[in-house]
Amino acid sequence: MNNKNIRKLKGFTLIELLLVVSIILILMGFLVPKFSSYENKVKSTKAVNTAKQLQTAAVASYGDNNGKFLKEDVQKCIDELTSAQEPKVLDNGLEGQSISINYKSDDKDYTVYIDALENNYTVKDQNGSQIYPK
Repeated sequence: MNNKNIRKLKGFTLIELLLVVSIILILMGFLVPKFSSYENKVKSTKAVNTAKQLQTAAVASYGDNNGKFLKEDVQKCIDELTSAQEPKVLDNGLEGQSISINYKSDDKDYTVYIDALENNYTVKDQNGSQIYPK
């Protein structure tokens, strides 16, 4: 055989490239929904962490005011102590022992309900669904 008749092939054929691209697309089809659910979980966790900051600031105000939530003082503490987006104190509950605060996280509205007597807080999203505690 002549060296002229032997052709050295370099690179990939079109079929091989199409096969690799199709495998990658199939794998991406499995992974994209997984990543979007992780993204939603991260946003929810961020909202709960912001609520914890708000609760800590509100309880600091509660301690400074002889065991009562005063709307103006809670708002002042929240503004000074947290980095929450657009926090707004809504109302005081029973004899100043509970309070509600609206805030934004990732362009969604949330409300944290803080109860000093029970020493707990709950977080609800803009649809009214409780996200913490589950």
